[in-house]
Amino acid sequence: MPTNQELLNKQDQVQSIKKNLDIPMGVSDAEAFLVDTVNNASTLPKLNPLFKNVPAGNIDVLSVGRRKLRQAGKNDSPTGTGAIGDRQIPYAVKKVKWDEWLQNDDVYYSLTGRGDNVEQKVITMIQQQFGVDLQDLIFNGDTAATVDDGAGGTTADPFLSIIDGFVKKMKASTNVTDLATEEPTILDFVNHIQLLPERYKSFQDIAWFITQKTNDKLVAMVSNRQTGFGDAVLQDGKITRLAGYEVEVVSELQSGFAALTPRSNLKPVFTRQLRYIRTADGATAAAKDATYHVLYGYLDAVVREVPAVAYMTGDKL
Repeated sequence: MPTNQELLNKQDQVQSIKKNLDIPMGVSDAEAFLVDTVNNASTLPKLNPLFKNVPAGNIDVLSVGRRKLRQAGKNDSPTGTGAIGDRQIPYAVKKVKWDEWLQNDDVYYSLTGRGDNVEQKVITMIQQQFGVDLQDLIFNGDTAATVDDGAGGTTADPFLSIIDGFVKKMKASTNVTDLATEEPTILDFVNHIQLLPERYKSFQDIAWFITQKTNDKLVAMVSNRQTGFGDAVLQDGKITRLAGYEVEVVSELQSGFAALTPRSNLKPVFTRQLRYIRTADGATAAAKDATYHVLYGYLDAVVREVPAVAYMTGDKL
């Protein structure tokens, strides 16, 4: 049984996070916060997210046009070739909300057990979870996604239906290998690279985007070989290269999907707007002995050129 003094000490130490806050962050602070948040995800930092000041606009596509150079002569007319004209793709961010009750006891025991700064500890926990959720949504979002409403019908999925993510947008590509119900093989991946148009193979950042499940199957296939081959590289128990291209294992990536595309083709877009709200007021907060934290942000997921994607589907991926 804690003593009165121990209870008072606990109250003093968690008091700082009981102060109500409603902070619209400045653009530089918001970007810094988002950078730190994104860095908690496994794949998003490698995609070099874009940070914008306006909620809608355009970003450059993956590449400019080719074969527009022509011979110049004295009778040449200055008509132009349209090599770089209007090669942009629109973005439009959606407002998202992350909220959570943080128990005062959890914060207190973390503080006393590890000697953490209570304010920094709370912000770190929020950024870690927010970063994981952002990666999940940006890859797997689907505005048509539904869930069972419990009454024999369906309703919009509260998480996935926020935006269309990379996977849904990449599936608009016509460069597809469908494995159906077959188990994937390394040869399937080797053959699949032929579907990626040649004009995109000059990009230095082409990578496979696969699930952990697919990675584990590839590891087993490579490990069971009696001799090594050059079509897959196994390092520290992970597939690092496959058919000559780097491998990116995406946490939370939906099953049944794999894609080959330049990393620079997938662009998370955020605006430099962020709002953090915290409150410990009200009967609910008192009953829960907790503080309520809300974070608002704005994001979109842009595939810069759909033809630059060659994707695979299959029940066993």
